[in-house]
Amino acid sequence: MRVSELSKLTGISQNALNKIYHNKTKGIDFDTLNKLCNVLQRNSQEIFEFIPD
Repeated sequence: MRVSELSKLTGISQNALNKIYHNKTKGIDFDTLNKLCNVLQRNSQEIFEFIPD
């Protein structure tokens, strides 16, 4: 799925989605996470991977 399509489906800006994708953000709020999970029909563990510093 293209970022532009995901942006339209979630209401999240393309800029914000690009920052998340390229790991250029310090965090993500629960509303954003909820929108991504709902549209992608995945849970948070399937979308994100935790890698300790």
